[in-house]
Amino acid sequence: MLKLLVGDVIEGEVIDLGVTGEGVMKYDTYPIFVPLALPHEKVRVRLSYVKKDYAFGELIEVLSPSNDRIKPRCCYFGKCGGCDLQHMSKDMQLELKRESVERSLRRNGGFDYDVPSVISLNEWGYRNKLSLPFGINGLGDVVVGFYEKRTHKVVSMKHCALHGEWASELIEVVTKWANENKLSVYNEHTGVGLLRHLVARKLSNLSVTLVINGDKVKNIAELGKALDEKFGEVTVHLSSNKKDTNVILGDSAVLVYGKEREQNLGKFSAVVSPVSFFQVNGAVRDAIYSSVADNLKGFSGELVELYSGVGLLTAELASRLNCKIVSVEIVKEAVDDAKALMSKLGFEHRVECLCDDATKFMARRKGKGSAIILDPPRKGCTPEVLEAIVKGQFDKVIYVSCNPATLARDLKALLPHYNIETLQPYDMFPQTSHVESVVCLTRRLDVDMRR
Repeated sequence: MLKLLVGDVIEGEVIDLGVTGEGVMKYDTYPIFVPLALPHEKVRVRLSYVKKDYAFGELIEVLSPSNDRIKPRCCYFGKCGGCDLQHMSKDMQLELKRESVERSLRRNGGFDYDVPSVISLNEWGYRNKLSLPFGINGLGDVVVGFYEKRTHKVVSMKHCALHGEWASELIEVVTKWANENKLSVYNEHTGVGLLRHLVARKLSNLSVTLVINGDKVKNIAELGKALDEKFGEVTVHLSSNKKDTNVILGDSAVLVYGKEREQNLGKFSAVVSPVSFFQVNGAVRDAIYSSVADNLKGFSGELVELYSGVGLLTAELASRLNCKIVSVEIVKEAVDDAKALMSKLGFEHRVECLCDDATKFMARRKGKGSAIILDPPRKGCTPEVLEAIVKGQFDKVIYVSCNPATLARDLKALLPHYNIETLQPYDMFPQTSHVESVVCLTRRLDVDMRR
């Protein structure tokens, strides 16, 4: 085989898709990954990264396009790191995600499973949360934008197709205010500068959080008033983050303008802290939570819910099940939100909201369990949590996952003791390669799980 070098230009046919939607070519038997290329296309590619066993290429030209190639809606697509799949038809996107789950189960879990079609409820304007870095443009003006792919270079943006028009209006107001007040922007190389990130959540009301490399910002009331004129009654928070880190928010967010108000959360309403986790796609979130409750229909034992967030799923379960619920969440602000919601709904007598680490909680828990719900972050569950579930002999386990790889890994630890009753993927993040899955497991009665 001829030796390949960075900068070489080659032509070939794309034969497959990788897990994040990149096209896969073969040069002899050597795989080359090409973002924005689709299967069955003949393409011209310039190699940008070459290793012994694989390479990455930059798409120069599509010589013969796929029938599944469509025109991206967003003018930033291909530069912005937020979307992967706008060039791909909806049907191909959903099949990619279905296959991603199926492949992960095979590769990371070591078993085959016939994954059903992905449930999709929306495509555009679905995100209720925005999180964008501040930057400086070539004229020295403050901008809000996105990180260019595989860089920390901030590119100014005016709108995002995954958000509603509110995001464009918010960016305009905030950047105008920042420039009028001559505010500085954080430089990650020097550690100097004030403005780091703009974070906002738009539910029934708009909540805005400025992440800053400091403790205060001058003329913050001016920003609040400008936002009020555009959006009605808003809240503005400051989150101080002085660390050299990729983590966006600081440890807390302090209200500096406006009054906290309850947000419409579908069936329920509650105050939601800016630092509390909350699903960005309301329609799909509600469908997943309804599915979890359906899988527990008739359940009347004690239900444990780990990684419970602000308690929205907890509230759904408490409204539909006549059982005791113990919810566990490590973020104090989220637990406070959950407690307030349970009290408002009259569930506090049978719902216990604990601020605790899931691993430590499960290590202390003794005795046989009835049912448990897992909704962990992308890194999945710890081995200690999975071991405690097995030893606790929970009759039913429901796992809500945002990462097929860690889902498969964790299922591998559980399946010697459990059977998969249902597994359903959901398109929580259209136009991206991410996929959410809900798995319902039932305990195998033919296995002594305490060994």
